[in-house]
Amino acid sequence: MKILKKKKLGTFEVYVIFLSCIYAGFIGYKSLLNALFTLN
Repeated sequence: MKILKKKKLGTFEVYVIFLSCIYAGFIGYKSLLNALFTLN
């Protein structure tokens, strides 16, 4: 992690990472709900 010591993460990169995490969680949640509803 010595390479990332001086490189600061920009606001845009943080925003994109945050949105991708939210999107992945939303997709996982919807697929889990769909699996539960199909099993019932």
